[in-house]
Amino acid sequence: MARKSKAGAAADPQAASGQSTKERIIDAAEMLFAQQGYEGTTTRAIALKAGVPLGLMSYYFGTKGDLYSEVIMRRSAEHAADIAASLREVAERGTSATIADMVMAFVMPVVRRVMDGGPGWAAYVKLLSLAANTPGAEPHTRTFAREYANLVEDFLVMLRSKMPGAAEEDVYWGFYILNSAFIHVLVENRSIDRLSGGRCKASDLETVAKKMALMFDAGIARLARD
Repeated sequence: MARKSKAGAAADPQAASGQSTKERIIDAAEMLFAQQGYEGTTTRAIALKAGVPLGLMSYYFGTKGDLYSEVIMRRSAEHAADIAASLREVAERGTSATIADMVMAFVMPVVRRVMDGGPGWAAYVKLLSLAANTPGAEPHTRTFAREYANLVEDFLVMLRSKMPGAAEEDVYWGFYILNSAFIHVLVENRSIDRLSGGRCKASDLETVAKKMALMFDAGIARLARD
């Protein structure tokens, strides 16, 4: 017998495609949160996109905030593991690894997810970038933030090895500016398309990553000298 919510809505355990109702709701929420932001997305819109009764939203997730947290948590471990593996690979090169190599190791796993991971991963990466600039999002992003903090510390260790004479504050500034630039790129508002008259494409993330790596290689090296 199908479970019932307090509102009396039946919980359909499997969609016709084999995808569970809960997964369909998370997929729909992921897309809409990425497109419209947290405040601009209603539970009614999510239910409509998922093709489920509105009552199932509270049945499975409680509040919209709980659903938002679930969306961010679902892919967080896999996402963090990709970046960690990439950083380890560069760390194993020892002193031969350049700052550009380190930057590419940090950003390319994210770029590959956007370009090759399908619409769900592209939406998830954009959602994380939006959440990073959304006041009040912190309670919903704690799970990913904990995993991300470990990645950041690994990256900072590598960066310090290339900035032996730099002030500790400059190591943090270097990462902060890099991370902030990357978050802006991932939101992809296409300003570079308009500015360049179409010669440059914000969607060409692989080229963006390579340009960032070269620019930060030079910029961080300069910080280390000052």
